[in-house]
Amino acid sequence: MTISNELYFSLVEESLSQGKTVRLELKGTSMQPTLVSGDVLTLAPPKSDPVVGDVVLFHCQGRTLLHRVVAVADGRYTMRGDNCATCEQASRQDIVGLLVKVEKKHVLKHLAVRWLGVKGRRQLRPWYFGCLAILMWAPLNGVDIPLDNYLLGLRMDHLLHASVFIPCTLFWMDLFRGRHRGWWTWLAAVGTGLFTEGVQYLLPYRGYDVNDLVANFLGVTLGWLAILLARRLRLNR
Repeated sequence: MTISNELYFSLVEESLSQGKTVRLELKGTSMQPTLVSGDVLTLAPPKSDPVVGDVVLFHCQGRTLLHRVVAVADGRYTMRGDNCATCEQASRQDIVGLLVKVEKKHVLKHLAVRWLGVKGRRQLRPWYFGCLAILMWAPLNGVDIPLDNYLLGLRMDHLLHASVFIPCTLFWMDLFRGRHRGWWTWLAAVGTGLFTEGVQYLLPYRGYDVNDLVANFLGVTLGWLAILLARRLRLNR
């Protein structure tokens, strides 16, 4: 049997008003990457006025939300979800619960959201492209790494090239907007693969290999298809 959100949160609020703690499973994405769907939260009645940084359960325009306090002024509280661009206003009387404990049941999901979400990608992007630049310019020909070995009939260096470029589209996707965003993302990533291998053609201490170029292209395309599949699965949920 399922119950409406209104009834569910009325039961939660009733327990909190009686001084009890409440455990519930989070649904939604507004607090990512701090909290993700499936996390088990423990809420308690606020024993004192919440402060900036606290995550609270509160009423706002007929809805019950769980967001972070980002400002307090003149008895008014400003809340915003960690994954939201807009804020909500509430009074002290509107705040009915305080987050006191989080149980991460889906650790891998949490890590994926943390590092593959928008904020995580923004933090990792300079590191990723910085590593590509190092791999492009560094004199690796003199490094004795047995990359001419084979795995499943494929050369290790080609597999390495492909794997390095799989996340390339992920780090380009936030830089484009509009209807053809996906195609521009893929083209930018393909261009990155062409550029990094093309520069090596001009460097006397590096070796240019058309097979590496093909491996870069396959890695980019595989990453792009993975993003498209993830989006389709999300839309069909």
